[in-house]
Amino acid sequence: MKKRYIISLFVLLLVISAVGWYYYPQYKIAQIKKESVINQDASSDSKQITYLDYLKKSSKSTLNHLVLGDSVAEGRGSEEGGFASKVNGNLQNLTGKTIILENQGVSGFTSQGLLNQLEIPAVQQSVEKADIISINIGGNDLVQIAKKQGPLKAIQSYDDVKTEYQQNLNDIFENIRKHNPNAIIVLNELYNVVNAEQKYYPATEKLLNDWNLIAYETALSHKPAMVVPVSDALQTEDMDKWLFDSIHPNDEGYDRIANKTVTTFQNQSYKEAQ
Repeated sequence: MKKRYIISLFVLLLVISAVGWYYYPQYKIAQIKKESVINQDASSDSKQITYLDYLKKSSKSTLNHLVLGDSVAEGRGSEEGGFASKVNGNLQNLTGKTIILENQGVSGFTSQGLLNQLEIPAVQQSVEKADIISINIGGNDLVQIAKKQGPLKAIQSYDDVKTEYQQNLNDIFENIRKHNPNAIIVLNELYNVVNAEQKYYPATEKLLNDWNLIAYETALSHKPAMVVPVSDALQTEDMDKWLFDSIHPNDEGYDRIANKTVTTFQNQSYKEAQ
């Protein structure tokens, strides 16, 4: 009886550990998101303002918006300039300012590719003059291995790829901050393109939550910065409406990303660089 009790307890602990391992990134992301939203009940003395209010109050009449990253940053699948162009138009209307868009997104870029790009003097000059820097990166890091060496190798290499991505993303932010301490960095979450009914869906959700937690924690350490909850806008239940191909959004998908970006500007509390 005692042995059976010990075995049952051990199994229960394993189950609890497995559930915690799976859901911890999701829980942590939810906490960071909650703490980032402006406190409407705070006293006026706290001087909280949103990112949108910060842009409105800027003494500049013209702002520069630089876009970096992969094919989603570039706008593949869109006939209207992707999410960046849509964000630009919305922010111009809301702020009353002219916002000049420069899109340096490159199809196929991994985090290492973006890190290399940031060593180019012309790109560094663009970073220096930017007021807003939008980034979409990370999806290709694991996909590249799967394409070249197969899904089994990608799974086996997961921990190494994750560690490298985390380091690269931190280095990307550090590089940007070296050239521009005050630009608002806007990092997109990665989103899932695997249908919830497919057997691989839970594994892909775990992977994306791990990747996105890295994004939230990195942004938290390099204010002013925010993460756009793209996965809230691009749900797998209606992929046929927002997906252009097997990976990239169509214009409805980019509309959803842009709307979520603007909402993030409107809701999150602006934090200055420390």
